[in-house]
Amino acid sequence: MSYALINTLHLLGAIAFVGTLFFQVFILAPVSRRLPEQERSRLSVALGQRARRVIHWVALVLYGAGIALGWQYRGALAQPFSSHFSAVLSVKIVLALLIVLHYVVLIFLRRGNRIGPHGMQLLNISLLMHAVLVVVCAKAMFAL
Repeated sequence: MSYALINTLHLLGAIAFVGTLFFQVFILAPVSRRLPEQERSRLSVALGQRARRVIHWVALVLYGAGIALGWQYRGALAQPFSSHFSAVLSVKIVLALLIVLHYVVLIFLRRGNRIGPHGMQLLNISLLMHAVLVVVCAKAMFAL
């Protein structure tokens, strides 16, 4: 697969991922607070099921393409602080791994029913902040 295709898939995956988080934090959460509890519950279940189906594919494309792109820069990653590019790429990878860690924690919290709506909102805000930082790093790798 060509570098340009992998890079395009990675970019599209990032757009879908960050867009989903943006929607959840800035649109869905404020609107759902205005709904009666029964409607909010039904909406949450329906959207949650759909979002999990879609986001798994998005994450697969995003992280799969990211790994393929990272492989192209394995030489730079071998010495993460030898250049601005390799340092920012290393930070970007750490942030991406922290996003994965968020989802692992979320799985354990959901299994034990230990996360409520407020906890989910905080988790989504944290995920969005991490994702935005990843995007800023991606831009900084080539712009600075």
